[in-house]
Amino acid sequence: MKRLLVLLAILLILLGIPYGLAKMGIIPVAKLCAKNPALAKFARSVGLMPRRQTVQASTKEQGVVSATPSVPASSKTVRPEPAPLPPVPPAAPSAANTPDDPSHQVGWVAKVYENMEPEQAVRILEKMNDREMIALLRRMKQRQVAQILALLPPDRAARLSRSLMIQR
Repeated sequence: MKRLLVLLAILLILLGIPYGLAKMGIIPVAKLCAKNPALAKFARSVGLMPRRQTVQASTKEQGVVSATPSVPASSKTVRPEPAPLPPVPPAAPSAANTPDDPSHQVGWVAKVYENMEPEQAVRILEKMNDREMIALLRRMKQRQVAQILALLPPDRAARLSRSLMIQR
C-alpha cells in the first residue's frame, strides 16, 4: 500500500509540474498543438487550451436549418449576401522581386499570418474583404488555410473556397 502511495505521489509530481507550467503559459501548449490535432484534442480535454465554440443547429419556422447559435430575434441583423467576386487576372511575373513589389508584400504578410495561431489570425482576417483574404490564403500553407477556414463562419468559408477553386 505504501508503494502505491509513493508511486502515486511521484506520478502526481511528474505530471503536475508540466501541467502547472502549461497553465501559467510557460509551456506554449497552443504552439505545440498547432500541428498535432490529437494533442490539441487532449489539451482541450484537460483544460490546457480553450474549447472551440460549438454551434448548435436550430430550425426556423420555414423548416430551414440554421448553423448559427440561437439568438433572440430582436438582436438578429440581416446582412445581404455579397455578390460573387469576378475572377482576378493572373499578375504578370515581375523582373525582380523587390520589397516594394506588391506580390512580395502580400507574401510577407501571409507568412506573418502563418506564424500566428489560427484563432488569432481569423480575428484579424474576418475584418478583411474577400479579395484580400484570397490573396493571403493563396500564399499560405494548406494546413493553416484549412484551420482558418474551419474557424470562419460557414457561408464565408464556402464563398472563399469557391473563389480559391476558381481563381488559380
